[in-house]
Amino acid sequence: MKIIKITAAMLVAALIISVLCGCGEKRSDYMNNNCGKDGVKELLQESPELKDQGFTEKTCYNITPDDFGGIKLYKSSENAHTIIKHPNYTYMDLDRSDKPGVISAVLCDLDGQGRYEDVLFTYANGTTKEYGIGVYNAIFGYSSSVFKSYGEMYLYLVKQQAEEGMPDVFSVLTVTVTEFKNNPADLGCIATGTAGVVTIADKTPVFSPDNQSSVLISELKYDGISRIIMSTVDKTENYTQKEDIDKITAFLQNIEVEETAEAPSAESVNYIFAIVYEDGSVSYAYYNDGGFYKLHGEGWKKIKGECQLPF
Repeated sequence: MKIIKITAAMLVAALIISVLCGCGEKRSDYMNNNCGKDGVKELLQESPELKDQGFTEKTCYNITPDDFGGIKLYKSSENAHTIIKHPNYTYMDLDRSDKPGVISAVLCDLDGQGRYEDVLFTYANGTTKEYGIGVYNAIFGYSSSVFKSYGEMYLYLVKQQAEEGMPDVFSVLTVTVTEFKNNPADLGCIATGTAGVVTIADKTPVFSPDNQSSVLISELKYDGISRIIMSTVDKTENYTQKEDIDKITAFLQNIEVEETAEAPSAESVNYIFAIVYEDGSVSYAYYNDGGFYKLHGEGWKKIKGECQLPF
């Protein structure tokens, strides 16, 4: 059985460090969240209509993380809305959650072409008590959900240092969040634990809830399964009961394919199955309601006849 091991390069404890926030005040023990005024005046001159959306010279802050190149993130301290601006393009909404809104952001490469211009981000909506992970697709220019749930949990993304040629993996940490001077653009975060990982596969990010410090990607097998995590672009379901696991494995085993196919249309829904085994390894299978199926690392296959999901 072929197994790929991707090990995190840092422990959660190493992330609890002293940093200097861009808004000027030293905050010991907090993880770095940039906050400043660079580019704000130019942004508002170029897009004066932003004033009606809560962005003024007083309320607008540049919260762009380090190493984002020419991509900029701006957040309103009035309503916590965050916008993204690529060089030579106008702004677009990244997230419109209520306070505190966006908590962290990292660049990712959805199409696997080495162009790190897409953005994964974590957010929390204080009004609806919703928290989760979102993704901004730079090619299509929209944000969508990778994972969301409800409660009081705040999340933070950190890119793992994977070996060359291995897929990108992002650790998802649980954190406490402080709004300095009641400003949701000026956040400080302290790591409290791990929530799982996000992997990018076939232009789609998937969140796998897990408390392990490494991810083992293995070939698909149907015995020794402890749980199956099914993710779409807007929800994640965790199946641990034997009856549910048997239904899903029977569904996957009975899929018949007839030919290699081009990648399915982006308009069709991708279902990503993270199949977690008792030894801690994970297999990924992908199903598309346009009639396509694939295994992790392989090409898309055309499904013979109709093949309905078991739920």
